Amino acid sequence: MSNIFSHAPEPDYVAPVQTSTLTETVVLGVPVEHAFDGFTDGAHLWWPVDTQSVFGDGSHVAFLRDHVVEESEDGEELVWADVVDWQSPQLIKLEWTLGMEAQAAHDVEIRFDGVSADSCRVTVEFEQGDGGHGEGDFDCDWSLIVARFARFMGGPLSLD
Repeated sequence: MSNIFSHAPEPDYVAPVQTSTLTETVVLGVPVEHAFDGFTDGAHLWWPVDTQSVFGDGSHVAFLRDHVVEESEDGEELVWADVVDWQSPQLIKLEWTLGMEAQAAHDVEIRFDGVSADSCRVTVEFEQGDGGHGEGDFDCDWSLIVARFARFMGGPLSLD
């Protein structure tokens, strides 16, 4: 019992990352199933890898059943997120780590809701961090990502 009041080393302290929850929404002139398939199966065709990737131009983004990955031209693969919930064609929930498991994951939820038989609302709710990633990493610009997806799907509907 001689070490009860000893000065043990301080544990490593990791300050919590400041986040805020934001939402991006777009209404598209396609059925829910087409929007879901375009977002998941077609991500390699529309994802803005020039600015929203680690490997840059020439890389490909893929939504798999258990992960979202980026593959470089050389075949190197980086896991961006773990798929927490996949309810085709209504919902995808992700724990977004961008390959940095030591960092806290950011939650991303993508919902596909029918507005009519031939239109749907796509909503991306995400946590935006304070930008504390390492060099070469990026914080997703979900506004740009949703805009590129909407363009790929034929553009947003005007709700006037």
